[in-house]
Amino acid sequence: MATVNLLPNGVGTNTFTLSTGSDVAALVQDDHTGPVATDSNYLSATAINKSCFLTLDDFTEDHSSIDGVQIVLRAGNDGRAKTYDIETQLLPAGIGSAYYTEDTGTETSNRFYKTHTFTNRTTYDGSNAWNNTLVDALRLFVKLKAHSGGTFKFTQAYVIVTYTEPLATDNSIFFGTNF
Repeated sequence: MATVNLLPNGVGTNTFTLSTGSDVAALVQDDHTGPVATDSNYLSATAINKSCFLTLDDFTEDHSSIDGVQIVLRAGNDGRAKTYDIETQLLPAGIGSAYYTEDTGTETSNRFYKTHTFTNRTTYDGSNAWNNTLVDALRLFVKLKAHSGGTFKFTQAYVIVTYTEPLATDNSIFFGTNF
């Protein structure tokens, strides 16, 4: 199986505070590995219910099947003894119910961002496989569900798509004989 990361490429609505500029999608493509306090590209909040809807890159890989879709966030709060809880949703294009909703549960503060890897979803509705049309239209919703103080920040959001590559055909072997 192979994987590809679908990065944010646009935004629907956003109520988080931008660290700089006006491009929300660009701010959450940053894989900052240093301390939270040294990051310059992020979305932040000091109160609950801040949220954003992100559109994602299209899935363009050759594939024989799409085997799973999984959200990943790098987020944190470096305030001493603070907690947060992030809610995420995978949504279809346009108006519709979320395919999946999942949250981190209560996370404690840390000097460094934490990588939050959510459940790999093998179907979009519990029984039907993902297809290219559904994956191309995915939107990612991120909401700060709980927050005990300090400044919550997230610096990266993307969706991992796991897929099976198509079988290669080798026409040089025909009935066990090389030509």
